[in-house]
Amino acid sequence: MKLSFIILSLVSGLAFSAPPRELSFYVVSPVEGKAPVIDGSLNEPAWEKAAVFRHYYIYNCAEPIPEKLKTEFRMLYDEKGIYLGIINFEEHPEKLRKIITDFDNSAIWTDDCAEIFFDARANGISYHCFKVNCIGTRADFRRRDAAVYQNDWSGTDWTARTSTGKDRWTIEAFFPWSDLPAKAEVSDIWMFCHVRYAYSGGNFAGATSSVLGGYSSPRNFGYIYFKGANDTVSPEKISALLSRSAEEPWCAMAGNTLILRDKGKSVLTEPGQVKNNEFAEIEKLSAELARACGKSAFKKYREELDAINRECRVLEKEKTTISGLRRLYVLKERCRALKWKIALEESLN
Repeated sequence: MKLSFIILSLVSGLAFSAPPRELSFYVVSPVEGKAPVIDGSLNEPAWEKAAVFRHYYIYNCAEPIPEKLKTEFRMLYDEKGIYLGIINFEEHPEKLRKIITDFDNSAIWTDDCAEIFFDARANGISYHCFKVNCIGTRADFRRRDAAVYQNDWSGTDWTARTSTGKDRWTIEAFFPWSDLPAKAEVSDIWMFCHVRYAYSGGNFAGATSSVLGGYSSPRNFGYIYFKGANDTVSPEKISALLSRSAEEPWCAMAGNTLILRDKGKSVLTEPGQVKNNEFAEIEKLSAELARACGKSAFKKYREELDAINRECRVLEKEKTTISGLRRLYVLKERCRALKWKIALEESLN
């Protein structure tokens, strides 16, 4: 019941050996013209050319459910290093938690802040982590392997500035190659993750750019690709790039194309078609259940059926995503479970 890929495999012709994990992927473009000035504003022309990443998920949640903390990032690079811009949309900026003011304070995660992870080797083991809270306080460390965390390590030249507006707080940061384990070249692929910590709602809330990505789970980081000035990145190319290092089976969205990969084989399909197929099956099951619930003995199940139909109507209006397909599959399984429950009661009475 957990994943929709039984249905996806029927549509695509690709049978998965295990449930695939959902990968995030982002194309880092080279700076065009003048590099951004690190002042926390993101108003330089260079940022207008950068792609925007908005696909965040609930932090530390096994089900890749979209996070309600609206967040986005942009990334660029040049001969000097990596430029990162993050917008944290915020309904109550006056309630941001901003206690930590000293560099490298391990408690910085208890403020509204960002944790930024770069794995230049794309091995899901080692990484460099940079932290910035909403008032620009910084911290950093690196992980060498699963057992060795070097909390006393500090980058020497990276910098970050923040700003707060009426509906957001923003980070603009620069990471020189000297503070990273390697210099990225054109066509390199790294692993990356951005985690947001938020407290303005009164309780902790977290968002991550990759499903289950974070401090202790670098194997779940997403991927970034450093493109050249004239590089065209198609779904076919993304599939080939991710197949270099991503552990199979996996799936990823590339624009409007759904990429599925397992056993060394990739399939590109249309998620909208999968969505239509799922809705058709749910509609058929719902009609059968509606007829059954018309009988007095089974009217008690009408409320559950109505709840399923309401959720379907919400999903029908939403943009098609992998998470949405998964939710549709769960609704279909709920219909099937209800159908079998009714059938069992009929057989016993």
